[in-house]
Amino acid sequence: MKSVVSDEILQAFVDGELSVPESEALVARMREDSELAQRVCSLRSLKSMVQLAYARPPGPARSERAVPRRQLARRCAFGCLMLAAGIGGWALRGVDIDTAAAARLLALPDGYQVVSLAREVDPNRVLLHLDSAAPERMRAVLDRAERLLDEAERERRPLELEVIANSRGIELLRAGHSPYAERVARMTQRHVNLQWVACGQSIARYRSEGQRVELLPPTRTAPTAIGEIVTRLQQGWTYIRV
Repeated sequence: MKSVVSDEILQAFVDGELSVPESEALVARMREDSELAQRVCSLRSLKSMVQLAYARPPGPARSERAVPRRQLARRCAFGCLMLAAGIGGWALRGVDIDTAAAARLLALPDGYQVVSLAREVDPNRVLLHLDSAAPERMRAVLDRAERLLDEAERERRPLELEVIANSRGIELLRAGHSPYAERVARMTQRHVNLQWVACGQSIARYRSEGQRVELLPPTRTAPTAIGEIVTRLQQGWTYIRV
């Protein structure tokens, strides 16, 4: 039985952070595993969506060591384009939304744009993504969630908001580890339209390192963060990476 490749490893591959032997091994495995190849394509498409969510995305630092990995990653680009058509065809759809109005409604900082994968986007369904345990990033996702929820409450808008955490962002939702456990509990009690979601693969990786993972009571688990994000985008949710 083959081991499951984590989202973190696939993210490192897409970002060109794996060594050449690691990348070659993963590409070889993708040739034999269409589901794995499809996950890589979904992640690559998601990365493109994240880059589009910034008006001026920062350019990646160049290094000689990274060039062979980029060339290697490009070898499977055409295959990704072909596989993307099998993921519901969403990569080819247009978006019918007043992005400027939606950005104002969501109070996005300067430089951000609204991005979605559906034809019709509902700015009252928002997905906030956290993948870091940095205290300032945790605080930022909670601040933005509260701001959006409070504004919707004042304006009597039926906002649905979901916070999804993966990688080290899981720390926000770990019982006994989260520095904001009381705040999460207060927000959950106050806002019935707020959901907390943890990536199952990230949890499995913690456990493979010998760590015990217990989530805060309001948290549910999704099999993968990437799958949850893509599903929400297809459903018309607006995605914001904090």
